[in-house]
Amino acid sequence: MKPHEIQIIVTHGAERLDVVRQLRYEVLRRPLKMPFEETLFAGDELPSTQHWIALLGDTPVGCLTLLMPDSTKIVSADSWIPVQLRGMAVSRQLQSKGIGGRLLTEVHKLAVRYSWHLWCNARETAVPFYARNGWCVQGPRFD
Repeated sequence: MKPHEIQIIVTHGAERLDVVRQLRYEVLRRPLKMPFEETLFAGDELPSTQHWIALLGDTPVGCLTLLMPDSTKIVSADSWIPVQLRGMAVSRQLQSKGIGGRLLTEVHKLAVRYSWHLWCNARETAVPFYARNGWCVQGPRFD
């Protein structure tokens, strides 16, 4: 498998949210013995929420979600727009194959184009991945 074999699709709100939730469960929740119900995040079903899904053929192998801010909180057209990245997951058997990096690269292209300030809360184990992809740690650590 090569990163160029991956197709990335973007859905909004509830569209294909079942696919995103299943990946979140397999990668992020099941290993912590958390229930499937905890794969639904506040705002997931909003039409402005973007769910990015990486497909290998027809098989979903990665995902991330972008939660857009309330448009009433945007100060001016020339200000940076804070966009939260969350729920990023890549199938365990395909981690370290470039899928997560490819998802971030594609998101970053839009971030530059639309003046998004991307941010996320990440598990300590994921910090090196984000650092390799140009992200930096800001703020105190927390559980």
